[in-house]
Amino acid sequence: MNGRSMQLALAATLMVQLGIPACAHKNPPPQTASPRVPVAIVREGSVEQTVTLAGRVGAPAGTQTKLSFSVPGTIASIDVRLGQQVTQGETLARLDPTPYSLGAEQAGAEARAAAAGAALAGVDRVSVRLRVDEAQLARQERLFHAGVVALRDVQAAQGAVAADRAEAAGARQQLAQAQAQSRAANVHAQSAQFDVSRTSLRAPFDATVAGVLAQPGQTVDVATAVISLASSAQNGATLDVPVSQLTRVQPGDPVTLRAGDERWSGRVTGIAPAVDPATGLAVASVSGVPAGVAAGTPVDATVVVGVARGVVVPRGAVIEDPQTGAELVFVQAARGGFEARRVTIDARDDRFARVTSGVRIGERVASSGAIDLLANPGAQQP
Repeated sequence: MNGRSMQLALAATLMVQLGIPACAHKNPPPQTASPRVPVAIVREGSVEQTVTLAGRVGAPAGTQTKLSFSVPGTIASIDVRLGQQVTQGETLARLDPTPYSLGAEQAGAEARAAAAGAALAGVDRVSVRLRVDEAQLARQERLFHAGVVALRDVQAAQGAVAADRAEAAGARQQLAQAQAQSRAANVHAQSAQFDVSRTSLRAPFDATVAGVLAQPGQTVDVATAVISLASSAQNGATLDVPVSQLTRVQPGDPVTLRAGDERWSGRVTGIAPAVDPATGLAVASVSGVPAGVAAGTPVDATVVVGVARGVVVPRGAVIEDPQTGAELVFVQAARGGFEARRVTIDARDDRFARVTSGVRIGERVASSGAIDLLANPGAQQP
């Protein structure tokens, strides 16, 4: 054994005695895996400019029809509920008809009595006697001219005829009066029966019940509104428009409406530019609400008021830096990884954001998952 071999053997013996492994390897530091995120190419495109509004299903205030009974009384029943679709002529509510039914029965009896009186007055009791007395007068006049009877006999016959004619004229007047009374009694009976029919409140047109304003047992008069209706043909909603957005929203603009989990597409059908001084809001009417959605249902709406063209990235590519509040996108670097860039956004919709500075057309950006890149600095380009 030469000197080098002896040194190696002594070193190995010493390492064993000291408990040092003959071969030690240093583990490399763990590497952070780069998140896998989809990318998109920055390009020229369009972004819808939108206004977000809130409102409710139904026609604007003032376009609803408030109905009241045509006669006073006590409400016996309300036959509809809020949001119900009703057809023309359908019963909405009823009054207690008892007092009107009794009045109609009495008026009917009076009409029948008047008709009987008119029939009695129409019986001719005079015409036959008048013809007999006229014939007698003619005979007496002939006999007088022949010198058979005296003048007083002619005058007596003339008096009888005059009395008959006066009685006939009186009978005609009595008949006319009885007939007029009969007609008046009939009109009164018809009016009383009409009042009975008016104890039922009916829909004047196809509509949606927008309000129930009274309750059974309540006493109402002709000025008390009981039911409010909105035309069911509108199938629309009413949106509140702030003054600052009033000039941007125009009839015909597309609208997306949301109520809970439901979404509908419609359009702005009209705008009432008068501003409520108490709220500072104007009113816009929109279409697109399906039939059957209850009037008064709250809705949120997104109105497309224009289109902006320019450099666009996916909306999900833009995130906010929680430390600075700046808006960032992550641009894919040529040598791998991503570089965080601060960008300026001036318009965005559900799909895209328009960028006015920070990226160039043709660059690749993380289209989603950028928040993972922000939380994983190791994945970014140094």
